[in-house]
Amino acid sequence: QEAGMRSLFVDLTNEEADEGLKACARQHCEKTEELYKILQVPTCALASVAHGSNDIANSIGPLAAVWMVYSTGEVSDTAQLPVWLLLFGAVALNIGLITYGHNIMRALGTKFIYHSPSRGFCIQLSSMFTVLLFSKMGVPVSTTHCICGATAAVGVAGGGVGAVNWRALATMFLGWIVTVPAAGLLAGLSFFMIASSPRPMPANGFFGEL
Repeated sequence: QEAGMRSLFVDLTNEEADEGLKACARQHCEKTEELYKILQVPTCALASVAHGSNDIANSIGPLAAVWMVYSTGEVSDTAQLPVWLLLFGAVALNIGLITYGHNIMRALGTKFIYHSPSRGFCIQLSSMFTVLLFSKMGVPVSTTHCICGATAAVGVAGGGVGAVNWRALATMFLGWIVTVPAAGLLAGLSFFMIASSPRPMPANGFFGEL
């Protein structure tokens, strides 16, 4: 049981930042950084709102369309979104955060740039405005991509090009390129297998008398 709890709750507070990145980054007044800890609370909340307005909508949108066809038997440009679908998306989001979110937190928090409360405030605020703007325009974007771009920019602004782990950024960029065709290929194969499965037709008798 304790092993299972350790896999769900990972303490990242003792993770040490990369010494090379920390040496390149400019250090600021500790009292000022303490103030930004308070300012990060609303930016964290607003970043969550932005995440829900775009990333979660990207996931729930197709599911809402499937549910509309299943429940009404009709195809339409708009679909009524039941409350339980929103709750399902919220629960699934938190399950993913609890189980695997610490891997991304570690990668962005300690291995990308040297973080501080003032840097985190700027990263969250800029990415939040970017995602909300594109959500208003109806353009699906990735909150993770926006945060990675903001993190790299803050790293350069706060310490120069040496304050950013460019290898980590290249790995992320490669992941963005690979995941699009990989997800498309898996989705296409899945749909092909489903669409090619036997259908309940009176002529084939596969499902008995209909």
